[in-house]
Amino acid sequence: MGKDQDLLEAARIGNIAVVGKLLEQISKRSSGPFSSFRRSPNINSQDVNGYTPLHHACLNGHINIVRLLLANNAAPDMPDIRGSTPLYLAAWAGRDEIVKQLLLHTPKAANPNTQTIDNETPLHCAAQHGHNTVLAILLAYGADPTVRNNSFQTALDLAAQFGRLQAVQTLIRTHPELLAPYRSSGSCTPTTATLESTPYTISPSTHLFTHTCLHLASRNGHKKVVEALLAAGVDVNIMTNSGTALHEAALCGKKPVVNVLLQAGINPNATDGSGHTALDLLKDYPPHVTYEIVCAIKDFYKDASNGTHFKPINELSDGDDHERSDSSISPVPNIASERRQNDAKVSAIAHKEFLMPKT
Repeated sequence: MGKDQDLLEAARIGNIAVVGKLLEQISKRSSGPFSSFRRSPNINSQDVNGYTPLHHACLNGHINIVRLLLANNAAPDMPDIRGSTPLYLAAWAGRDEIVKQLLLHTPKAANPNTQTIDNETPLHCAAQHGHNTVLAILLAYGADPTVRNNSFQTALDLAAQFGRLQAVQTLIRTHPELLAPYRSSGSCTPTTATLESTPYTISPSTHLFTHTCLHLASRNGHKKVVEALLAAGVDVNIMTNSGTALHEAALCGKKPVVNVLLQAGINPNATDGSGHTALDLLKDYPPHVTYEIVCAIKDFYKDASNGTHFKPINELSDGDDHERSDSSISPVPNIASERRQNDAKVSAIAHKEFLMPKT
């Protein structure tokens, strides 16, 4: 192997003695009468994936090698073939001390807002994987939580989608403005007492979003995240072309989330872009599959019909295919999450696979 490859491999496996020896050769190359003839490694050499020695050290958690490379002028923002910087890989791996080291490095600190070819930042990465300490450090050193990736998702969206409750709480506590678009006009952040005293208050929303953090959390059954978002003032009735969060939770068989949304005052009569309510969409599936979700929604209708919050819908008839019966039915709570092919021209962003960096 050449000296560049030796340095890359030593940084990858954490052999600080070899790294130090090779870096000494770099420093000697610039001095002496025969310096131009000396062959020494390039501290920013890249392998086939575009990883530099600093990429390898950051990804594998070798903080002493990171310090040594930075002290010898390794480039902190060098991108690999996918645009990932050493900071991005450190955030992906949850290396909080290395993240801090990169952000504190002088004279040139790592840029916390450098984006990959997918337009993701280290903050997206930390939020998606629930690395809460890394998330807090990045925010403290200027990471921008409003940046959107190629799927038009912010770090908050990813935290909600993957059920990272603490990350969601950190983001909305440090940047409450992230929820501003999702609040009903003129509404204030509700207190726990308000939510308990008026559980069925409806605040209809007419603006259509491409997706929302509430829809993403509801679709994936993250009840605690849904509760946190609602407690922070997110309008339960915000809409996408796919409907409300109730449409998402119902279609994906997330009964606990369905119950939370109903109690928070979601409008079960709301329709999606094709004019269907959540119950309308469930009719496309076998009754034994949708049993528990349909019963939860219809029970809510029955309870609400005794008050003034909702009017019972006429479709709740004995002839309805999904009406509760006395026959013994084995409930299957989870149902298919795909809608019909001609539904929703703009749907909420689907669960996306995260490409694991190669070591």
